[in-house]
Amino acid sequence: MYENLSIVYDKLMDVDYDAYKNIINQELEDRKNLLVLDLGCGSGAMLPTLKKYGEVFAVDNSEQMLAIASEKVLGCNYFAMDLLEISSLNMEFDFILSAFDVFNYLSDFEEFKLGLKEVYSSLKEGGKFIFDIHTPKKITDMLEKQVFGYEDEEISYLWFTYETENSLEVESELSFFIKEKNGLYRKLEQFHSQRTYEINDVLGEIQNTGFKVKDYFCDFDKNNKNYSESDRIIFILEK
Repeated sequence: MYENLSIVYDKLMDVDYDAYKNIINQELEDRKNLLVLDLGCGSGAMLPTLKKYGEVFAVDNSEQMLAIASEKVLGCNYFAMDLLEISSLNMEFDFILSAFDVFNYLSDFEEFKLGLKEVYSSLKEGGKFIFDIHTPKKITDMLEKQVFGYEDEEISYLWFTYETENSLEVESELSFFIKEKNGLYRKLEQFHSQRTYEINDVLGEIQNTGFKVKDYFCDFDKNNKNYSESDRIIFILEK
C-alpha cells in the first residue's frame, strides 16, 4: 500500500502526534515493564513514547515503512505482517495501539470485525486497546472535495479522490513529484482506498467482541462526542 508513499510519508503526514502521545501517557501513567504492540506502526512516530512503558512489538504490512521505523527507533521487535494475522504471534499484550486510521484500510466490515477479534485475543485480561477511525463525515468530505494539492521546494503532490461501489469508501490516487539532486523531479504514484462505517455499528461490534468501552471522543478533544460533526473518533477499550 505504501511502497512509494513511504519515501515522503514523514514529511507529508499532517497529524497531531503529540495529542496521541498525551492520550497514551494519561492511560498508562507510570506503568512499566509492559508488553506493548504498535499495530500499523508506519514510520515509527509513536514508538519512542511506547518504549517508555516496556518491550515494544511493531507490526506493519509495509516492509518499506518498517525499514524506516527500524532505522529511526532501535530496540523494538519489528514484524512485517497484516493486522488480521497478529494472533499468530502467540502473545498477549498489556497494551495495543493502532493509530491514525489503520482500521479504515480494512476492506469491509467483516474484516473490521475480524481485526477487533484479533486484537481482543492478543490482549491480556485487563489490557487496553486504543484505536481510531475516520468518521462518515470525514469520508464524505474527502469525496466532495475530490482534489487536494501540496507544494514546497522539495515535494509536490496532487491527490484525487473517487467514489466506489461501496458506501462510505473513498479511493485515492496520489501523484508525487520529488526533486532530485540534479534539479529534475521524479514522479511517484500511489493508490489506496479507505472505508468507514456508521459509528453505532462500530460501537455495537466493539461490545459484541467483548471489549468494555472505557471512553470514546472525537478530534482529540475528550469532551467532544459529536462524531457526526467530527473527522476522527478515538476509542479507548479494555478487555
